[in-house]
Amino acid sequence: MPGTYDDAVTSGSSGSLWRRFEHDPRDPAYSGMRASDRDRAVVQDALAEAYAEGRLDREELDERTAAVDGAKTYADLVPPLQDLAIDADASAVTVAPRSELERKAQAYYGEKRGEAIMGFLIPNLICWAIWLMTGADTFVWPIFVLIPTGGNLVRVLSSKQSIVDGRIEKLERRQAKALEPPKPPKKPEAQNSDPDPDPDPGSGSSGPTDPILSENRQEPEEA
Repeated sequence: MPGTYDDAVTSGSSGSLWRRFEHDPRDPAYSGMRASDRDRAVVQDALAEAYAEGRLDREELDERTAAVDGAKTYADLVPPLQDLAIDADASAVTVAPRSELERKAQAYYGEKRGEAIMGFLIPNLICWAIWLMTGADTFVWPIFVLIPTGGNLVRVLSSKQSIVDGRIEKLERRQAKALEPPKPPKKPEAQNSDPDPDPDPGSGSSGPTDPILSENRQEPEEA
């Protein structure tokens, strides 16, 4: 949900400007979509703030405001902000619709189902063939391969919906993470410039002899 119009709008690194739009105008998925009066107002507020900060002169403000007033689509709202926000370039990540995520999740399940089928058929065919060719004795050892591979196949076939739903959820989390604004770099910790503390007087270590006390020390008188 867009923020209030009182937020800082020209500080591109924070991403607050783009969150105020109904849809990100940098996203190619919305570039041809019609912009609303609210979206145009976001750009006009950003231009007014840039003018107040001295980043635009009056002629530039009037020219860009006129361009915003005539903007029809989201793509038309980006050029007036091109040199006012460091992240005004088109976003590399496109928000995929729900139907696209479902299609990818179904394809993912198809891959997992194929892996389970092949994981069941290949080892069992090999093991049973070896068992038959070696005399088919009473110890049916291929069953130890049949049980786990068959159980995995049954699990995949009976859990289709849960696998698809889990994949959609994972894709949504990955997409949301990719759309998050970059975190500001951490400031380096200030180094301690204080000199080393004095040695502990109770530690038993003795410091150098005071030269003044040494000079003032009198020699004992001879008898």
